[in-house]
Formats: sequence, C-alpha cells, structure tokens
Amino acid sequence: MLFNKANNGAVELRDRTGSYYANNKFDRIVTDVMLAEQAMIKLVGQDVYDRAHDHYMGNDYQTTNPTAAQKINDQLVLMMQIPIGYRATYNYYQSNIVSHEDAGRKLKLDPENEKVPWEWMLDRDDRAQVSKGNKTTDMLISWLEEKRIPEWLESQNRKIARKLFVWNEEIFQDAYPIDQSPRFFYTTLAWNKEVQEREIKKALGNKYTDLLAYHMESNEGSGSGLASIPSVNNAEFEDLLKLVQKAIPLLVMVKAVKRLSLQVLPEGVVQQFMSETEGRGASQAALLEVIKYQVKRLEDDASDIFDDVKLWLQQADPSSGDFQLLPNNDETDKFFRT
Repeated sequence: MLFNKANNGAVELRDRTGSYYANNKFDRIVTDVMLAEQAMIKLVGQDVYDRAHDHYMGNDYQTTNPTAAQKINDQLVLMMQIPIGYRATYNYYQSNIVSHEDAGRKLKLDPENEKVPWEWMLDRDDRAQVSKGNKTTDMLISWLEEKRIPEWLESQNRKIARKLFVWNEEIFQDAYPIDQSPRFFYTTLAWNKEVQEREIKKALGNKYTDLLAYHMESNEGSGSGLASIPSVNNAEFEDLLKLVQKAIPLLVMVKAVKRLSLQVLPEGVVQQFMSETEGRGASQAALLEVIKYQVKRLEDDASDIFDDVKLWLQQADPSSGDFQLLPNNDETDKFFRT
C-alpha cells in the first residue's frame, strides 16, 4: 500500500487531497485505498505500481539529499498517491454519510453546531471530488509519458495503444474533444481496438493490412516496436489514415456514451449533456433522450467519413466498383450450363 508507512496514513491522505481529516482513523479507509490502488494498477500497470511501492517502503524514500533517480521515484510516489487518495476518499465519503449500527442506519450530528447538507451540496461536492480524481489521473499518465518511465513504456495498455491507428489522446482529441484526457483514452482502449479490428478492417478490405503497415512504419519512431511489418512507402495512405483517425473516435464515443457513467466521461462531454438536459427538463427521460440524440449524431458523422473512405478506395482502385452482371458469352458457343 502506498500509504501509512509510518502509521501516518490519515495525514498523508489529508496532504494529498486537502479534504481528509488528519485525526480520522486510517484503518476505516484501508479497504477504499486498496480498491483505488487496484483500479490504478489496471490503468498504468503492475510494474509501475511496484516501482512506486518498493521505493515508498524502502530507505531511500524522501531522503535529505536525494540523487536524481531518488527524486524521480519520490515524484512517482507522489503522482500515484494523489489520484489514489482522491478515489479512495470519494468512495469513503459515499459510505460514511450515515452510521451503521445494530439498530439500523442513523445520522448523527450536533444540532446546535452542525447541519445536514442539502442534496445539491452533496452532488456538487461529489462532482468536485470525481473531477479532481480524474484530472490527477490525467496528470499521472502525462507525467509517466513525459519522463519516459520504463515500466510505463512497457505496460500492456501502452503497448496495445501503439498498435492502433488512434494511439494517443491527442489524435482522439482532433476528432472528438475529450479534454485531452489520457485517462479516458486508456479507459476506452478496448473499444478503440474493437472498432479498428471490426468496422475499419471490414470497410478497408485488403487495404487494411497495407494501411496498418504504413502507419506502423511512420509511427516506428514513437516506440511502436513493429519494425517487422513489410515496408509500405506510399504517401497516398496518409489521406486514408487521416480519415480513419477521424472515424474511430466517433465510433468509440458511441460505445462510451451508451455504456459509461457520466462520472467516467470527460468533463466537457458531461457539461454538454447537462446543458442539453436542462433545456429539456432535468429528468432521467430527458437525459436518455439527449444520449440517443448524441449517439445518432456521432453515427451520422462517422457515416459521412466512411463515405469519404469509400471514395478514396474507389480512386485507388477504380475497377473495384465494377461488377460483371452477365458472363461474356461468344455467339459461336453451342452449349449452356444449368
């Protein structure tokens, strides 16, 4: 665990989040911290977590005169602790609104000095906690990428991403705004891969392999590690690649809007949903209507791009659109087949 090394876990959580009480008993939030760490491991990889954990538990953590390597590891621990702390405390707050006793759930407070917050206050606080957790996770992944941490560069999620046409959040952002969020990009990585290997592969036909080879060769300098793919030196594929990189994020967002909760979606997308929902009346039915509208719009935009892909394919191979409706018969032939 990345907290409570010297039995000061509550103080560490307060310092990392600014909202957790330092005099709280850390034992009560241990489960939430463990769950938050598991979620982070799935995102950045076990090796990244192990490096941070080994340094945190070792003797070189926060020494007086750290070396350059120790400074990087100290920073890694901090960058990991902050989003884990926000996720853990948020989950803890959700289950700590009422006390759980033998006689049932109760609400305890000092009526002369304390008041129960309104529902809108709790909702606003929840949104703030989730937002900080998401943004600090973005900060962590961006830092791992910037510092070229080897354990991150070799992580499973990053390796999978480097094999895709849309391999980072910047390319995704060019097609659909996601607040430049690497957290969201890696959260939807499986759908990104699914769209490429199903919809895109089906649309491109035998050009798919050539485009993939062209993309990997041009992307080799970014660490794709796929130099074994045959060389394809055809600049015409650049136009096709750009079209594909516009279509994939739209189709990924179709799946994300349908399947993910608003807490996971980028803040800009959520604000757009909320503004449209308020215009139609803040209700569950209105939210579902807005989601259906957004999905339909995304699908239409993707369909327009696929039309451009078809035009590219036809220009690249004009004969591909010709179909032989009748056989080429010779009038001297005196036979037929049934």
